[in-house]
Amino acid sequence: MRRLAGLTALLLGLALVTSGCTKLNLFKRTDRPAQFNGPGVGSLAPDIEGEDFEGRRFRLSDYRGKVVVVSFWASWCKPCRDLIPHEQALVQRFGDKKFALLGVNMDEDRAAAMSVMASYGVTWRNWQTGREGSSIKQQWPVGALPTLYVIDVNGIIRYTRNSAYQMENTIDTLLAESETRR
Repeated sequence: MRRLAGLTALLLGLALVTSGCTKLNLFKRTDRPAQFNGPGVGSLAPDIEGEDFEGRRFRLSDYRGKVVVVSFWASWCKPCRDLIPHEQALVQRFGDKKFALLGVNMDEDRAAAMSVMASYGVTWRNWQTGREGSSIKQQWPVGALPTLYVIDVNGIIRYTRNSAYQMENTIDTLLAESETRR
């Protein structure tokens, strides 16, 4: 009996560690894994509209014509915080091109998000959507954090993952495609 309990605890721990920061919906039936509940590759990205942390309104569609990375994150999510230096490198590398990185913060506590943004040097715009019933959460029902979307210049989702693996190659490819179409 002890072995079974130990094995169960080990498997549960591995599931939590490997899935990023997920909300456990143990009794929720779904056809897709929780981390892929949002819009899929090949679909038009639903518009996101809201205020940034300085109180200025903006929309995802304002960035049409650019390759956009949308990063869903929260201050309490260690993999999200670990991703920030990579995101900073993306902003530095692609900042002079038709590229934008935008964040969607899922914290309910605005001060916690602002503290992480200040201490990690987050300079890109972020929406905050911590409250339940948020239109962003309804249109983009991500189940794991971080979740990343790469959107092409036409507003089509071309990449989605909950890690940054291969994302940089996708950005390079989409920027090159947009240059050849000019």
